Amino acid sequence: MEDRSVEQCVKFYYQNQCSVREMFRALRDFYPRHNRSAESTIQRLVAKFESTGSINNQPTPVRRRNARSAENIAAVRESVRENPRRSISRRSQELGLSATSTWRILRPDLDLHPYKIQLTQELKINDHRQRRVFADWVLEQLEVNPNFAQQIIFSDEAYFLMNGYVNKQNC
Repeated sequence: MEDRSVEQCVKFYYQNQCSVREMFRALRDFYPRHNRSAESTIQRLVAKFESTGSINNQPTPVRRRNARSAENIAAVRESVRENPRRSISRRSQELGLSATSTWRILRPDLDLHPYKIQLTQELKINDHRQRRVFADWVLEQLEVNPNFAQQIIFSDEAYFLMNGYVNKQNC
């Protein structure tokens, strides 16, 4: 229902002895029986008009979020500066904040993100020479057969251990 028609309905309600049925009879020419608002809708609009003096929706009050205040952000920043290795739960307990608020301060406000360890292979002294020998061999093979690169199958690296444990996240 448009705002204009809502205003008309409320006006007709008061002009017709505050009766929804009388209002519907008066509006029969404008709104056919199956194209009109329900009685409960009209009663709700009238109740809203009587309580607020307007048929417009009132803005809903929004809860003020004060956990991410400037003081709390400064406290978390100082806490991180003192001990960057402390967990979020321990840090939130010491600062008297919830863990979620502390996490929200760390991520968007301080632009800090958790460190994720990445396992790499240790390079030995002999590795550089072996890589050089392999690269020279590949270049020789490319001179002999120009399609040599298309005959090699490349795949993602996998990390296997003798006890059967397979690369913790790359399976």
